[in-house]
Amino acid sequence: MGCGAQKQSQGLSPQLRQKALEIFKKIDVNNSGSIDKDETQKFWKTNFAKVNTQALFNAVDFDKSGQITEDEWMAFWEIVKKSGYSDKEIFEELDNLMEGKAWVQFRKVDEFVKRDQLRKKSQVKQIVEDNSKRKSILQQDQH
Repeated sequence: MGCGAQKQSQGLSPQLRQKALEIFKKIDVNNSGSIDKDETQKFWKTNFAKVNTQALFNAVDFDKSGQITEDEWMAFWEIVKKSGYSDKEIFEELDNLMEGKAWVQFRKVDEFVKRDQLRKKSQVKQIVEDNSKRKSILQQDQH
C-alpha cells in the first residue's frame, strides 16, 4: 500500500476538526448541540437558504430526524476525508461555509452513504458513534 492510500484513510486533522466545529457552533445559535432547519436558513440569509438547507440536511442528517447533531456534523466531515478529499479541499469548503457561501454536494460522500445503506453494519453509524466517543473523551480530559 502506498503513502497516498494511507493518507486517504486518515481522519480529520485537529485543525480541520476545530474548523468544522467552529462552523457548527456558528450555525447552532441557540447552543442546543444540534442544528435545525430554521437555524440553517437564518445562517444563509439568502434567496437560496431553503435550497442550501435542504441539501445540507439530505447530506448530513444521517438519521433523518430533522436535526443535525454535532456528532453527525463531525462524522460527515470524517466521511468527506475518508472519501478521498484532501485537507486543502476540505479547508476551502469550510472557509466557504464560514462565509455563508452555498452548500456543495460531495458526490464521493453521497456514493459512500448510498453504498453504506446496503451494508448490514453501517460504517456511517459507526463513524457517528466514534465521534460521540471522541467528544466524551475530550470533555472528560477538560475537567
